[in-house]
Amino acid sequence: MLMNAKVIKLDLNYSCAEHHHFAQQRHYLAPYPEEPSEHFARRVLAWLCLYESKAVMAGQHRTGKDPDIYLQDEQQHFRLWASVELLEEKYLRRACHLADQVVLFLNPDEQRQLNNMPYCAKSSSCVFQPEQLQQLCSMLKPHMELSVWREDDAILLTDGTQHLELSVQCQHPH
Repeated sequence: MLMNAKVIKLDLNYSCAEHHHFAQQRHYLAPYPEEPSEHFARRVLAWLCLYESKAVMAGQHRTGKDPDIYLQDEQQHFRLWASVELLEEKYLRRACHLADQVVLFLNPDEQRQLNNMPYCAKSSSCVFQPEQLQQLCSMLKPHMELSVWREDDAILLTDGTQHLELSVQCQHPH
């Protein structure tokens, strides 16, 4: 199902006691044109996993040439390159060349494919289960209010009526 909203208003309450990071902010998130809701949900979850680093969601999708979520320094060098889908081998090599760290947020099938690709020392991957993405898809609205609690490798997310708990463990592919 495609996202039908051009902009999502997100009122976010974020708490991580371990890192003493507490934030209450309003964000405006823009789905890519013709973006499926599951892909957008994966981008939102990935962004929430990287929230404390102050990573930015990309405004346009160019199939692997640019990151979905990134962090750049003052000289526009990529400190972090995150993608929410398996990159083609040439784009993965490009990302590893351009960025200090590459993180892929994949589904279990994509993770298996990644294990057969050439190794990049700067890359790691996190796996989101399809049922987790479906649950977040049911929370997507034009105006979302989410509370997020981060504890170690766990993220607890609620919109007041539904709850989602996921384990975020990034690993090197080989």
